[in-house]
Amino acid sequence: MKQFAQSLSQVVVNLCISFTVAVLIYAAFSRGTLPQGMVWQLLLLSAAATLLQFAFFSGKVVKRLSYLWRMVLFAALMLAVVSACAVGFGWFPVADARSWLFFVGLFLVLFAAISLAFEVGFRLRRRVYDDALGRYKKGRAE
Repeated sequence: MKQFAQSLSQVVVNLCISFTVAVLIYAAFSRGTLPQGMVWQLLLLSAAATLLQFAFFSGKVVKRLSYLWRMVLFAALMLAVVSACAVGFGWFPVADARSWLFFVGLFLVLFAAISLAFEVGFRLRRRVYDDALGRYKKGRAE
């Protein structure tokens, strides 16, 4: 039960961060106020992204899958969720093929950019930890 509570609290924190970032991005690119309907749409998308992220990257749901396949499946499911929202909420004319090409292309570009940013961040953090571990081992050896 304690592990479930810890997982749930981390999911809620991640949901809050995801929703806040989504609202800030929307506010940066829109004019005027944020419509109430859009608030619920962003919350739904944030919840879906947070749950998928937990499922694929926490190690608690999907356990034996390579990082590449986790990324591929996460992207495919997230694209399906975002596409369902686009259709359900009427974000663009769904009968227009050019709109779909732009939508999917934008999703893939943004997914690649966000993934690259996380990868760079993780590598920098790993380097900091490796340096700290090296200093610790050197200090213990003396």
